[in-house]
Amino acid sequence: MNRPAPLRAFLCSLPAAYLLLVIVPVLASYGLWFDEIFSVVMSRSLDSIVQMVRAQENNMLLHYLLLWGWQPLGDGSEVFLRSSSVLLVLLSLWPLYAALRRVSCGVAAQAGCLFYVSHYLVLQAAMACRGYSLALLCSALVMWRWVVAWQSSRQRDWWWCGALAGLAVWSHYFAALVPPVLLLAMWWRDGWRQPWRGLATALAAFVLVALPIVLTRPPDGAAQIGWAEVPDWRSVAGTVSMLAGSDGPNETALLKLLSLVLLAVALWRWRHCGSAQPWSSLPAGVAVGLLLAVVAVLLESLVGQPLFVYRFFTPLVPLLALVVGAALALCAPLWRTLMLASLLLLSLYETWKPFVVEPVPLRYWWKPLARQLCQQSQPDDVILVYPSFLAMPLAYYLDDCDPQHALPRPAEYASVPYRQGGGVEPAPDWQRLQQLAATGGRVWLVADEKPIPAWPRLNRIHAPQIRGQLLQQRALAHEQRYSTMTIQRFDPQGQAGR
Repeated sequence: MNRPAPLRAFLCSLPAAYLLLVIVPVLASYGLWFDEIFSVVMSRSLDSIVQMVRAQENNMLLHYLLLWGWQPLGDGSEVFLRSSSVLLVLLSLWPLYAALRRVSCGVAAQAGCLFYVSHYLVLQAAMACRGYSLALLCSALVMWRWVVAWQSSRQRDWWWCGALAGLAVWSHYFAALVPPVLLLAMWWRDGWRQPWRGLATALAAFVLVALPIVLTRPPDGAAQIGWAEVPDWRSVAGTVSMLAGSDGPNETALLKLLSLVLLAVALWRWRHCGSAQPWSSLPAGVAVGLLLAVVAVLLESLVGQPLFVYRFFTPLVPLLALVVGAALALCAPLWRTLMLASLLLLSLYETWKPFVVEPVPLRYWWKPLARQLCQQSQPDDVILVYPSFLAMPLAYYLDDCDPQHALPRPAEYASVPYRQGGGVEPAPDWQRLQQLAATGGRVWLVADEKPIPAWPRLNRIHAPQIRGQLLQQRALAHEQRYSTMTIQRFDPQGQAGR
């Protein structure tokens, strides 16, 4: 279909405009959550990045390096830090559109990009200062260069495809699933008639670029995701729903309807057009590859290291957009427009709902908590945070509202060093805790007590004992609860309530 140039430009700009419309109004309405703060703090210097790689993890290393170069350019506000992710997701639209247009047509490219920006994982990546936005860009670039190499059969194109695929692993380990999905799509379409020389070149480039990130993985790197649980049927259903793009029951129902409509259209084309093209096409092969990749991760999570976490699948979303875009191109224009408009409107509602209709989610609570402590704490107070690694986000925002350090910061009382990013919580140093409780000032206890299986497994069960030891010498003078978080102030005996 040949559209006038102004109309084509307008349609191509719609995904970017929608993304900005959804994100910009809420970008500054909430503070950073733990993972964002961890990224910012760890990327403040090259030394901290090196120490993190040695002791904790090297996943998303490329984003830490990018953030290290980004931070000196701005004021450090939430909007500035998150704007890097917004920019990366916007940039990912270009290779995504180019790949979809080459594989299918302009209609498929526009529909796929609109589905992409309505996707829950894409919007979450754009709204957070995390490495998933870079992983999306890298995956989209890999897909685009793969399409170019597949169509041109030039060796240099295959080399670039493999090198970008290797670099994508530096953005997130799950980006390593993209090449197998694409290879399966090639086999699905053409069987064993493949450009083997080009694929060998791409493989060599992939290994050459990806090998350093694999070799530098810390021996105990899996402890960083020690909170991940073995999936049950409910978590599997929820993860698959989010991978499909859902952020709520309304979107889930619409996505189910969309899937049924697209399947019905493909069946009608097959039966009435006498062609197996919808089933033997490249997008169909990508769909099969995505399904097998999800199943493979599920099996690994059941028998080995649990990895079936919805946001880990973010690098696969550009591939899903290719499948959905090609399928939507088969539909009549009216049906395609209605389905996309409904999906975009529901996605807008679900994204704004936590900040307009509902209370702010617990994970964004660190900024208001720090402001409350700045208003209510005194210079000689003591602040205890449990588990210990949660002292990082609180200290980050205390530095923001108290740059002169006139007020206290979270005190260290763990018996041994702990991982700043999480992991097994060391037992408290009870003698040190007793010394802190014996000070003349007040003691604040900020505790997260999640009733989930991972909490006992990671030894995060000592909050009641800490509270009991404080009550031996003090009286509870203030208590505030928000979801699983508790803030309590313990005053010296005889001073409670003053």
